[in-house]
Amino acid sequence: MDKAVTIAQIARESGVSIATVSRVINDLSGVAPETKKRVEAVLKKHRYTSTAFARGTGRRQSMTIGIIMPDIANPYFAAMFQEFEAAAREKNYSVFLCNTAFYSCAGKSEHEKDSQEAEFFQMMLDKHADGVLVVGGQTDLPQVGESFRAALQRLASHIPVVVLGNKVEGIDCTFIQRETGHGVFLAMNYLTMLGHGRIAFIGGETGVGITSSRLSSYLDALKAYGIGTDEGLIVTSDYYTPDGYSAMKELLRRGVDFTAFLAVNDNVAFGAYRALADAGLQIPKDISAISCDQFFSAEYFVPRLTSIDQHNEDFGRFVIHTLLNDINNVQKNEALSVTPELIIRESCEKPKRQRKEIY
Repeated sequence: MDKAVTIAQIARESGVSIATVSRVINDLSGVAPETKKRVEAVLKKHRYTSTAFARGTGRRQSMTIGIIMPDIANPYFAAMFQEFEAAAREKNYSVFLCNTAFYSCAGKSEHEKDSQEAEFFQMMLDKHADGVLVVGGQTDLPQVGESFRAALQRLASHIPVVVLGNKVEGIDCTFIQRETGHGVFLAMNYLTMLGHGRIAFIGGETGVGITSSRLSSYLDALKAYGIGTDEGLIVTSDYYTPDGYSAMKELLRRGVDFTAFLAVNDNVAFGAYRALADAGLQIPKDISAISCDQFFSAEYFVPRLTSIDQHNEDFGRFVIHTLLNDINNVQKNEALSVTPELIIRESCEKPKRQRKEIY
């Protein structure tokens, strides 16, 4: 909807009263079919929705927020959603979830991906959401498609939107970028203190924001600790257990020397555990293991996985409070102050020998 368009203008262009437009918007009786059709055509022309009408007339909020996520099957996003929902419930807001399956859209064109997310944006308006939280997806990529950009701006022109991802210039949203690299430095510091100098990096998808950030921090840590970079120790794949398995198989196939590996998350680490076991190698006797992002299962790995707790509960509360402040026009300049924490368990120890000595 054009911000300049008002319900009075809709009424004038339709040749009816404001009350009649209100009846059409709210699907009330008392409007002739021909008149209703004419008004609806003008509403559609200006993309004027019932949500826009509610905001413009001070109608009571729905006390509902929408959350659009790229893959609810991924424990990373599932855990995050639980924290978002809990934080919203504390403030008496309900949530509804849209799962774009963005990272599972192999074979789909960028236009198809754009269209899928745009459909959910429109759904948020149709469902009268007071605000929307968009997590990752297109905004995790270096550049977004033009149709996605237009759809996101259209959504933001109607209701407050918070985006967890890269800032998209020219879009009137609140953007939050979570990844600082601090967790990666904690992991790398711990491994180097144990004496590891050949540390592999596995998992994550090339070109996706969180992977780029964590990989960059890994390289920065190597430099900071005076360790040379070996591209042969880096295998990106994706974020799931099979990807950790294939990444570790590739490392073993290359025959490169390494005494420890840093996984982009626990899913990837779990797959790597299996690949090492298949190769007759033991954690941490032969290879130490650590993860950048702890899920609920880290305590149940064998051995228990040393990992970085990103404190999703604190982050989820911060994000929801930011969105609710935007919804209620509360001006608060709160800074993100969630600090990752290294959780030391059983999967790391001092290196006993170099990778090449195992065979």
